[in-house]
Amino acid sequence: MVALGYKRTLCFVVLGVSTVFALNGCSISDSAGSISDSGGSIAKSSESISNSSTSSKNDANSSTDSKDSRYENEVKDFTVTYLRTNSSHTDQNSFMKGISDVASQNGIVDWEANPKTYRGIGKGLKRAKVSGSQYQVYKKKFADNDRSKMDDIQEGYEN
Repeated sequence: MVALGYKRTLCFVVLGVSTVFALNGCSISDSAGSISDSGGSIAKSSESISNSSTSSKNDANSSTDSKDSRYENEVKDFTVTYLRTNSSHTDQNSFMKGISDVASQNGIVDWEANPKTYRGIGKGLKRAKVSGSQYQVYKKKFADNDRSKMDDIQEGYEN
């Protein structure tokens, strides 16, 4: 008798749930489809998160690149300004102190070993229209006769 009561209760529960679904315009198969659709939606969401993560990495790289090019451009601008205001007497120590200040403002610590420093100087020499023997003198002076630094100045001058 208890088993018959249990079966009857179970039957009413199933009938009640079916009625609720029917009244809501749902069916068990629609619900299953909805679950499967949401699985696809979850996959699309995780793909989107993955893409945004890649985008963030690219933004970080591009931020670093823009910081570096900003520094190089500021070195160029400083070089032009320095040469125009000190055209009669160029003091290497005061020029390098100014470059050091530009580097510090850009968060560059080891600016003397940074090729962008010397490429920026080369760009500045070109912008200031320094050429010929005067260019060679500045290149040697600002690179402190270091061949690698002079090559970086030359690269900046040519580009």
